[in-house]
This record gives sequence, C-alpha cells and structure tokens, in this order.
Amino acid sequence: MGTETILARAVRILAERGLRRFTVVDGFEGDQIRAALTGGFPGCEFQFVRNTDFASTNNAWSLMLAGSPGGEPVFLLDSDIVFAPEVIDRILAAPGANRLGLRTAGGLGAEEMKVRLDAAGNVADLDKEMAVAAAAGESVGLEVFSAAFIQELAEVLGRRMKREHRINEYYEASFVEMIRNGHTICPVDLSDLPCMEIDTREDLEDARRVFGDL
Repeated sequence: MGTETILARAVRILAERGLRRFTVVDGFEGDQIRAALTGGFPGCEFQFVRNTDFASTNNAWSLMLAGSPGGEPVFLLDSDIVFAPEVIDRILAAPGANRLGLRTAGGLGAEEMKVRLDAAGNVADLDKEMAVAAAAGESVGLEVFSAAFIQELAEVLGRRMKREHRINEYYEASFVEMIRNGHTICPVDLSDLPCMEIDTREDLEDARRVFGDL
C-alpha cells in the first residue's frame, strides 16, 4: 500500500516551494478530498469549489468554476499528474509570463494532448486530434499563467461554457483562443525529468516504480 496520495504529493512539493494558496475544484468523493487536504496541510490555505456536474462536464467547466484570484499569477495543474520536484523548479524558473510544460521525447498516442509550436517556438495549437507529425510533443498538464491572462481566460471560459454550451471540451481549447487573441504561451521542455499522467492501474504501477511509495 502507498503512503502518499498523488494529490497530497503534488501539494507538498508546491508548498515546499512557497506556493501555499490553493483553489481545488472537486467532484466525486469531494468531501474526502477536502478532509485529507485540510487535515494534512495546516500551513496551507485552501479554497474548495464543488463541481456538482462532474459526471457530465470536462475540465474546462471545472476551470471556469475555479474563477480568477485577481491580481496574481496562477500555477495550474491537473490532479492526476506525478512529477519530480525538479519539474516545478524548472517551470517556475522559466522565462515568459505564460508557460506550459511540454514533453518532446517519447511516443504520442490518441490520448495525449498534442502541442504544435509556431516559427518562434511558442505554443500555436493544442489538440488531442492533431496529427502526430505536426506535434512537437505532449502538454503534461502543468502551466503558469499571468494575472492578466487568467482574468481574460475566465471571461473566455465563461462565454464558451455558459453561452456556447461547450461543457465537454478540454480547457486547452480556451488556451488556443487566447493565443489567437494575441497572448503568448512559452513551452518548457520537461523531457529529461520524470512526469507522468495517471489514467489507469498500469500507469499507477509504472509511477510507483519511478517515484516510490505512492
């Protein structure tokens, strides 16, 4: 049996680097998530938001519910990612107001969120359906966005979710709209550092071999 959950491990690594204010959007078993985090990290501040429609919506809806903290940059991460602490160090230290963790090495399949870069080396498109030949790699689900980006992103998500009813799309579609509105997202290559998304039991066993006692 493991001794640390995936989410608790992520919170611990971020808190060790001075990030101690968290907005957590929960759904399934949300009360257990809240109890575990508030009990396990008394030095951190948590704002919890319940996505009551978690069974019929996608992560764009959850990100819309998270809202904008106002006046502060945001470190956004999916809760099913296991990563080396150095991954966070690299993303935090990278230049650019807006940046996205990118894995450029290894294979790409149907489930990966693929990334195309423009001539300047910045993110131009994100799409699971993208042809593998056009992709520079996979978005790993770790991003830093400026306060200005987050404020406009909240407006874009609100329109796409509530007025255009795109409740099943991934939030990367809104990132692409932001790019087309003139914002720049810089990729941060993480290919030499362990970073894994956990979707299956086999993924979890692979992560345990790499990271230890999850």
